[in-house]
Amino acid sequence: MKASTRLALLFIGCVLACHQAEAQYLNPKIVEKKITVHSAVILPAKVEITKESSKGSEMMVAESEQTSKTVSEAVGKTLEQKKITVLKSPFEGESATTDDNHRYLLADIQTRYDALLPKLVNKSKDVKKARFSLGDEVMLLNVDKSTDALIFIRGQGRVFTKGKTFFSLVNLFSMDFPFVFITIGIVDARTGEVLVFTKPVSASKVLKDPKALNKLITKSLKKLPASS
Repeated sequence: MKASTRLALLFIGCVLACHQAEAQYLNPKIVEKKITVHSAVILPAKVEITKESSKGSEMMVAESEQTSKTVSEAVGKTLEQKKITVLKSPFEGESATTDDNHRYLLADIQTRYDALLPKLVNKSKDVKKARFSLGDEVMLLNVDKSTDALIFIRGQGRVFTKGKTFFSLVNLFSMDFPFVFITIGIVDARTGEVLVFTKPVSASKVLKDPKALNKLITKSLKKLPASS
């Protein structure tokens, strides 16, 4: 195992020992209230869950889709608690747009965000220096004109079988453990500038407890100012 990977796992292990972490990074325009988020659209989330057994790992497709939906709902509840209106997304649900141009544009914006994500994770403090943006092409998305921000949700989680859990417990120095790592990016719907980035980490059991998940998300967005 590479040293950098081992250090990353060690970091996550220390975090999980404390049950959870809610690192939050705010753009100066949010801190100084030059920009206030009154309304937002949550774009299709992507939280991937894998099942780890003694035989290896397996992607849990149905569970990943359900977790993506559950986390999106938790984020929506937190925003509403802050008096931020969660507008209907034109990309999900029965009324989802069938316009190919808008869907291609959404795919392009999502891909652009995914390409930026490693920098957001590894150099999160640069959000405080307003160094990240997706570009003003985000204006072309088919969202309500009153939308102030776009919400991007990404995540990874690992759940263990009983056999894998036992193996992990008897090999305390294997640096192998179940966890869920979620990232939430709040992007200006007009300029594409990253306004807020947060990356909570917790034990994966939080996914089975709606109250615990809501608490994790709420704490991770604690510094986001409420809409006046």
